[in-house]
Amino acid sequence: MDHDERRRSITAAAWRLIAARGIDAANMRDIATEAGYTNGALSHYFAGKDEILRTSYEHISEATDRRIAEALGDATGLDALRILCREVMPINEEQLLEARIAASLWPRAMYDEQMAATNRRTMDHWRAQMTVFLEQAREDGSVGDIDVSIVVEQLLNMMMGMQILGVLTPGETSSERQLEMLEQFVAAL
Repeated sequence: MDHDERRRSITAAAWRLIAARGIDAANMRDIATEAGYTNGALSHYFAGKDEILRTSYEHISEATDRRIAEALGDATGLDALRILCREVMPINEEQLLEARIAASLWPRAMYDEQMAATNRRTMDHWRAQMTVFLEQAREDGSVGDIDVSIVVEQLLNMMMGMQILGVLTPGETSSERQLEMLEQFVAAL
């Protein structure tokens, strides 16, 4: 196993701990045990817990963006917008796991500049993609004369809210309910 593979396995171990027991449970000793290493061995791959958490946060963003890119294919307009939103919303086990981890890390992202930068890049990327898709929908007549920047912010706020509520109140914010909210929002455009 090479250096990058070991970093990924340690990050995956941190993910599992955060998802199962929360960020406070992700101490270096438990991460090492979960990854199958000694506590001291982690220092060969990460400077400390903060670096592991930053890498975990980056990995969530990258994984979501990869999923979006794969799912989009040649889709445009409202079809592409729906795809992007569905890949961010916690509507399956993988996305719910990512939402649990992201929600656990958001408080750190408010104060950790590297994590805040990761968050800004992700949000800026999604804003840009949504803007293109909504402009395409406006051009093909699928939506009316909307304020694209406001609609993008409404969608981002709705998706981030779904991540929080999907984790905290999964019964009320089920995947079916999330999809219904998305479809009603898009239909109103």
